[in-house]
Amino acid sequence: MCDVVIIGGGLSGLAAAHELERLNITYTLIEVKARLGGSIISRRQNGFVLDGGACVFPAGNWSFLDDLGLREAKFTFQDGRLAAFQDGTQSLVDALARPLRGEILLRMAVSSLGVDGAFFGVCLENGLLLNTRALIVAVPARYAEHMFRALQPEVSLRLLDYDYDTITRVSLGCRREQIGAPGRRLWDMGLPFYYEIEHSCRAPAGCVLVHAGVRFALPQTTPQAVIAALQTQLDWPDNPLVSWVTYWPEADPLPPHTPGFRDRMAALRRLLPERVALVGSDYDGLGLNERVAAGRSAARQIAAGLAAR
Repeated sequence: MCDVVIIGGGLSGLAAAHELERLNITYTLIEVKARLGGSIISRRQNGFVLDGGACVFPAGNWSFLDDLGLREAKFTFQDGRLAAFQDGTQSLVDALARPLRGEILLRMAVSSLGVDGAFFGVCLENGLLLNTRALIVAVPARYAEHMFRALQPEVSLRLLDYDYDTITRVSLGCRREQIGAPGRRLWDMGLPFYYEIEHSCRAPAGCVLVHAGVRFALPQTTPQAVIAALQTQLDWPDNPLVSWVTYWPEADPLPPHTPGFRDRMAALRRLLPERVALVGSDYDGLGLNERVAAGRSAARQIAAGLAAR
């Protein structure tokens, strides 16, 4: 038995594990997928660095990068208003995961949570039961809703109707002359974000990396059809140097954009049992700084609760 079970190996769960490691508190991290990072994943192809998840962020105070040895890992563009990672956003995930020495269970799904005497019980879908002194739940709301049904039904009910946007992310590597001058792409409801990156660490000389969102779900179409639709809309040739189309159903939560979000999440957390924390973009907002800070704060909160017993 360990002190803490962390459910979810995305950014917030990793930040929590990283902090527990620093505090010398034992933990087990459970992730349903075969890798860590959630929707954050990067890859190199033909001189381009592509992101399958979030790629571009508002530039701001990312002081948390200093502690991870990533002070020089980001760059800014568009007159310093936007920022991205030189080696892709996965470099943040890798930096958080690198020092972890706790038990990490990949390709493991949690079916439910409960109370087992003085401990919490974590029931895995393979039938195993883990006992732990504390819990950090760092999974999207649609999965947390199932897990909390037995442990705290009211939390489950409040997460029941949580909604997500249906955004497919398209990364294209093109020669600059293929797509014309920058700054001429207009936002619309079908194209919720569009960025062009020409930094030398992300695209070869004379080339541009395009990262765009297309508002329909990839499972209902094909990557080729998504790329073709984008090229038609922008009047581009159909021969990009590289391409990558990804879709993560829970990558774009809607509630953080709505009025009263912070108050609703604060009220939700007040319903949680002692020594149980709930973190993630669904509950803390979409900013990298917010998500890392929330994961670390949850770990410290749990540590204080354990010390008090």
